[in-house]
Amino acid sequence: MTNKITLVFEQRLTLTSNWFQDIVTPHLNLELYNPTRSYNKQSTVFYANYYTDPTVVQQNFVDMGYKIAYDNLLEIVTTDQTKYLIQNPNWYRLNDSLKYIYHKFNTYQPNKNYKHLALMPLRLQRAERDRAVQKLQPWLGDFVWSYVANGRQLPNDGDMSDWSTQQNFTPEWYDDTCFSFVCESMISLKDNIIFITEKTYKPIAFYQPFLTLGPPGILKSLRNQGFETFENIFNEDYDSDPVWVRRLDSLVDNVKQFSKQPYDAVTQQKINHNHARFFDTQLVSKQIVDEIIYPLLNYAETR
Repeated sequence: MTNKITLVFEQRLTLTSNWFQDIVTPHLNLELYNPTRSYNKQSTVFYANYYTDPTVVQQNFVDMGYKIAYDNLLEIVTTDQTKYLIQNPNWYRLNDSLKYIYHKFNTYQPNKNYKHLALMPLRLQRAERDRAVQKLQPWLGDFVWSYVANGRQLPNDGDMSDWSTQQNFTPEWYDDTCFSFVCESMISLKDNIIFITEKTYKPIAFYQPFLTLGPPGILKSLRNQGFETFENIFNEDYDSDPVWVRRLDSLVDNVKQFSKQPYDAVTQQKINHNHARFFDTQLVSKQIVDEIIYPLLNYAETR
């Protein structure tokens, strides 16, 4: 195809974020829909949200036979034979790396005081989170933690009615705590896929060890991405246990046995490695191009 592909959209979606421009625009044009323009069917793809009903404009593109690419990047990878989905199981790792750099969060340098045991941000209410809070009661007085659904928020965390605050970053949360206790969005496998969100990548980005209540194999998945986990200070056998309540009990045992103290040399090496790999823009850019942009171009050029 001689013409550069144009991705036409009505609303800002994931790939139109400011932090993607330098990666996306060398390969395709991004254009807000203009009702006065005519679009070449051979070089235009309409970019739509997978989880919203088609707008009148979107339906017109469908009816006229244009290719439609549906954004599913913020949700778990799914199979839909009727649509072309833009999706990736490691999306939060790729997106948040560039977003944190855009907001200069990557310049954070820890000033650790190890005052509190753990950081545990919770937002939506879920049964496994209720159980975690119940099991962790003896130590919550030494946690910096939130449970927004129950009216508890982190210090200096802004307006909790604003959904975007789930992406907030405040240095004191990490300076004041020894590790993160992460409760992932999913604690079981779906179609054998491990979907990891910003909840796990935050301690990786911000120099912290972590325990994670997520699907079995989540630590193995992180190691496969080149990150370090913390078998030197935690018993990570929980990662292979298929039963989530037992995984939670193992996590609680780790909390019980942990002693607040400055990181040893091995832990420091691991958190430094994780930070550097998370913010490796060359690696992140290559993955976005190879795993998202090229497949999209291939879809656009297949008639």
